[in-house]
Amino acid sequence: MKRMTAILLLLCLLCGLAGCYVRSEDGQTLHFSFKVTHADGTEKTFELETQKTILADALLAEGLVVESAESAGLYDTVDGETADWNDGEAWWCFSQEGTALTVGIEQVTLTEGATYEAVFTRGFGETGE
Repeated sequence: MKRMTAILLLLCLLCGLAGCYVRSEDGQTLHFSFKVTHADGTEKTFELETQKTILADALLAEGLVVESAESAGLYDTVDGETADWNDGEAWWCFSQEGTALTVGIEQVTLTEGATYEAVFTRGFGETGE
């Protein structure tokens, strides 16, 4: 009886894990906006559709971000403009719905209908040139 219970419990666990996997890879299309504010203050908004679930993956697939050659997980080029910390402490501030992200974009799970932003920033808080 104990053996049968253990087997049933194991099967339930495996089915639950398989169900989670299928839901995350079910090919659902997500829609989101990506707003870029360049160094000169110009803004561009991209309306995107993807089957990716991670923000970095979706933006890389669209060619909107490029990962730094020197530092994995650092995206220094957005919409063709590179921010170089060694040139006036320039960097890209990524946010969701106007709130700065506290993790890298490779750790952000996309939310249907959300707006994500990238703002060219100098130092800590000064945008643009």
